[in-house]
Amino acid sequence: MELKNKAGLTEKEFLAAYDPGDYKRPSVTTDILLLGMNEDYSSLKVLLIKRGDHPFMGCWALPGGFIEENETAYMAACRELREETGLSGIYLDQIYTFTKPGRDPRTWVMSIAYLALVQTLSEVKGDDDASDADWFDLRVSDDSIEISNEKKDVRIVYSLEKEEFVNGVIRYENFIPTLVSDEKLAFDHVEILIEAIKKLREHIYYSNQAFCLVEDTFTLPELQRVYEAVLGKPLYKKSFRDMISDKVVETGKEKTSRFKGGRRSTEYKFKY
Repeated sequence: MELKNKAGLTEKEFLAAYDPGDYKRPSVTTDILLLGMNEDYSSLKVLLIKRGDHPFMGCWALPGGFIEENETAYMAACRELREETGLSGIYLDQIYTFTKPGRDPRTWVMSIAYLALVQTLSEVKGDDDASDADWFDLRVSDDSIEISNEKKDVRIVYSLEKEEFVNGVIRYENFIPTLVSDEKLAFDHVEILIEAIKKLREHIYYSNQAFCLVEDTFTLPELQRVYEAVLGKPLYKKSFRDMISDKVVETGKEKTSRFKGGRRSTEYKFKY
C-alpha cells in the first residue's frame, strides 16, 4: 500500500505536481585553497588566479567556479583546478560551506570550499576565465595574513583580530580580517583562507597531511620545517620526532636538507 500525505497524494503524484520554482534556489560554486611549500621549506605558498572578468576583474582570487548539474562538488573542484591551472591528481579535502548573504555581487551564491596540497610547485598559467595564475608567498600569524609575489609586485595584507564565539556550551576563537593594503583578495576568499589554515593547523597533529607538502623522500629537519610553517611556530626537536616516529621509515640512504646550511641526514619516507 502506497503512503499518502495529508493532501491525499502518493509520492509519485506529489513529485509530478512539485514546482521547484516555489523556492528561490542559490547558485553553488566551489573554491580551492591550494598550498605548497617554498624551495627551502621555510614558508607556505598559495596558488592564486587573476580574474579576467567581472566581478572583481583584475583581483587575485582562489581558483574555482560554478558546479555543473551533473557534478559533485569534488568533481567540480578537480575540473576547475585542471581548467584554470592545469593541475590534476592532487590531495583535496572539503573545508566548509560559505553561505554569507551578499558574498557574491552577481546573485545568491554559496561556495563549497576545498583545501588542496601539493608536494612540489609546478609551473602554472592562467586559463579559462583566469587571465593569470602564479604561486604567492603566504605568511599567517595570529596578527596578520600577508600574501606576496615580488615578481608581479603584489602584496596583499590583512590584519587579524580574535573574536570569541559561543556554540552551545562550547566557546571558540575565530579571526576577523581587516584589509590594510591597496590590493585585496576577491569575494570572501580571505575568509576561506582563514578557515582552511585553521583546519589544517588543527588536523596536522594527528593526520598525515604534512606528507602531502613534502617530497616522497625527505630528511626529518625538512619535515619539521613543514610542520612549523603550517603551525606558525617552532617545535622542539625531540617532541616533534616523538610525534612523527610511527609515521616515517628510513630508506637506508642519506640526503642533504634543502634549506641553507642543511646537512646530510638520514633519508626517510612516509610509512603507508
